[in-house]
Amino acid sequence: MTSNLRTPLLCAVGLALVVLTAGSSEAQPAPADQAALKAGMGANMMADRQKMMAAMKASEKKLDDLVAAMNQAKGSEKVDRVAAVVTEMVAQHREMHKRMMSGGMMMQMPQPAPAATIPVPAAPGADADDHAVHHPKP
Repeated sequence: MTSNLRTPLLCAVGLALVVLTAGSSEAQPAPADQAALKAGMGANMMADRQKMMAAMKASEKKLDDLVAAMNQAKGSEKVDRVAAVVTEMVAQHREMHKRMMSGGMMMQMPQPAPAATIPVPAAPGADADDHAVHHPKP
């Protein structure tokens, strides 16, 4: 390539890089804005966590009160108190399951990384049902 063509080509590439860099910096928030955004998300997550913890404590107290009443009851009243405890436990379990399925807890829990799967070649002369297919001898 001659120097006559190289200079305009380098200028064009340089200009394209400047334009692309300028465009990408506008699309991303400044570091200070990112920190504020993360702080806001952290505050929201903390508030949600505190609300969830308060609800859990209230549920535990309600169940503790029902169990205490069940333990104090005598005769046929005992059966009614046992039914109240079981009914409350089922209601709390359903509520917990509903929260988990809606993503409330799943968003906060770290997800495990997918395990790498490496195919293991079959040992020479091994039958497909042979255990050596899965654990070949070195």
